[in-house]
Amino acid sequence: MNEQVDKQHFEALLGRLTDSGLGDLELQQLGRLIDSDRALRCQYLDHCQIHGLLRAEHGLLASWDVPEAEAPGARPADKMPSGRRRRALALWCAAAAVVGVMAIGIWNYNVDKNPVAVKPSNPYRGKPVARLMNQVRAQFVYGPSGETIPSAGAAIPQGTYELESGIIEIEANSGAVLTIEAPAVFTLADERSIRIENGRLAAYVPKRAIGFRVETASATVVDLGTDFAVEAVTGKNSEVHVFNGEVRINLHGSKASSARPLLLTTGKATRIDFLTGMPSGIDLDEQRFLRRLEIEPRNYTHRVLEKRPVAYYPMEPAGDGTLLRDVAPHGVDATINFGRASEPVWAPGKVGLAFALGGPAQQTYASAAAYPQAEGDQLSVVAWVTARSRPRWASIAKNWAGANNWGQFHFGLYFDSGELEAHIQDDSGKEITVKDTLPLPLNVWHHVAFVADGSMLRLYRNGREVDSTPYRQLRSDPRIKALAIGTKLNLRGDAPEERDFNMWDGRLDELAIFNHALTADQVLELYELASAAD
Repeated sequence: MNEQVDKQHFEALLGRLTDSGLGDLELQQLGRLIDSDRALRCQYLDHCQIHGLLRAEHGLLASWDVPEAEAPGARPADKMPSGRRRRALALWCAAAAVVGVMAIGIWNYNVDKNPVAVKPSNPYRGKPVARLMNQVRAQFVYGPSGETIPSAGAAIPQGTYELESGIIEIEANSGAVLTIEAPAVFTLADERSIRIENGRLAAYVPKRAIGFRVETASATVVDLGTDFAVEAVTGKNSEVHVFNGEVRINLHGSKASSARPLLLTTGKATRIDFLTGMPSGIDLDEQRFLRRLEIEPRNYTHRVLEKRPVAYYPMEPAGDGTLLRDVAPHGVDATINFGRASEPVWAPGKVGLAFALGGPAQQTYASAAAYPQAEGDQLSVVAWVTARSRPRWASIAKNWAGANNWGQFHFGLYFDSGELEAHIQDDSGKEITVKDTLPLPLNVWHHVAFVADGSMLRLYRNGREVDSTPYRQLRSDPRIKALAIGTKLNLRGDAPEERDFNMWDGRLDELAIFNHALTADQVLELYELASAAD
């Protein structure tokens, strides 16, 4: 056979080896091909690495034992019983792998005097087993076809991947949908299994994909019809969180070899010890994992749009992930300034996803150069927010500048004490302020709103009015045109105002601006609508 035919025959044998096993003659053919060609040996070792890792319990490699020593006069290899031949082939591959690893280690030591792990320049890529559905600012070390930034719709073959930044959503050929956040290292073995070495993964598994497996160093999670998530950290514990349905967790580790599998159902979570493989129950954390990169309008979105906002940012990723999409008719998209962001700027929100900001340390915010400001005496702004801390004058959204340059509104937290507050200016030239009585509680979602109804400025938190004060005619400053989200901009609108910085530390979701007054019932409706979905 020529080289091309040999390679095709070899790959066909590999596929049958994994899927259904080989007969005696086919095993001999595979052995001869491996022995005759270095490139085929490397491909076989890559194949064994992937499937050996991901099928440690029920897979091919785990079922091959080391052969016993042969007695003198034993039969030649080509006449061994089939079980012995399988074991001999496995032993040869294991020895080859060990020698290869040792050779690489020795070479590294001689060159650098410091043994280090080496990333292959061209990692193994097998047959396509998944498709890239969506990606937000995703970058691989070596992508599906060697590229670093793959396009949506690209086929994803078997192999190991390192996701350096961003978020990807892939659909396995079996139908399972996986959302993976960077940084992450994972291996796709086939259409029904993935191993995650490091990172966060959320899985939505429809009925046709029941049985999908996610493997970590300490456990194998077998789906039984589920919406669940897994977090793995190299050399440390892993966690499993079940949002809906049920999973079976086969435990690995020194103490877990004889332990019964763990069944985990809706609303439950567990942490699995890296060394012993033993589980410990923990609280479900729905706010840690991105479950879907959904962009379809939700019921909450429809209800907000019915109220005729002039700007509305649901905070769902759009396009290349550099914009906050305005879904109101004016379409005033806000540009994200990533600043020093070391974490993804998208996170689980109150409704879908949220815009995640890291306060003064990260300096992430968004802005629109101009938006439709109120021309009358009424204005309403609503949002869902959660805060990790209360930076000085932390901003939800503002059309305002520094010093005495007052725009149309200022919405965020008060100075250093951190109470929810809102400012407007009226025709008397005075700054009109409403403020909550307590600092904004941290690490929980709040529905926040202020309404200027033509005579009263009212402040709401979680559907309840917390302060109000009278005002006269609503005013704006024609020099201040920009809308800032997560900060306060300078008078030019091109950078954050330097004096107090005003950066939000937490998440912002469902920001909507109305150039008319919402009623107290409408504010309560929006609060209850999202709360009922919890």
